[in-house]
Amino acid sequence: MNLRIFNFFKKKPAAGKPPEPAIQVLEEIQDLKKYLRKQNFLLESFKNDVFKAMVDHQRPRLEPYCALADALFYYDAALQAGDHSSPEQRETLEIIWDKLEGLLSIIGLQIMRRAGADFDPQLYEAVENRSDGATELMVLQVLQPGYIFNNMVLKPAKVVVGSKNEHLEG
Repeated sequence: MNLRIFNFFKKKPAAGKPPEPAIQVLEEIQDLKKYLRKQNFLLESFKNDVFKAMVDHQRPRLEPYCALADALFYYDAALQAGDHSSPEQRETLEIIWDKLEGLLSIIGLQIMRRAGADFDPQLYEAVENRSDGATELMVLQVLQPGYIFNNMVLKPAKVVVGSKNEHLEG
């Protein structure tokens, strides 16, 4: 069986002197490596397409949960901006967040709402960059929450980013 596979990828020898067996085996190995790389790429592409189709299929079912989390996020942001909340209200809101995040995790949904995380362009969309060309960026403020469903980004969070050093000094 293995010989058939190797013979399938076998190159025709050029007219004249045939290549030595060791050279021929090395060429077959190189051809197999190329073939396997191509197959691996196609498999990864297929896997990503299947996951995307699964997420798109589930999107209508997830929209009410995302809308509820968005509403709580904006309510929380309004309370923080106005300084009208007492410590008890903040604690109550955190309990509600914990309960909601637990509910979302049961269905495979994760909300990205917290500042202070390392910036990952696959998870976040930077709306504003407050760093002066820094290479290590972190999320300074979340303007709009993002969602991850079963390890696939459903919606990237819109954020303000800045330098890690700036955040640590400030």
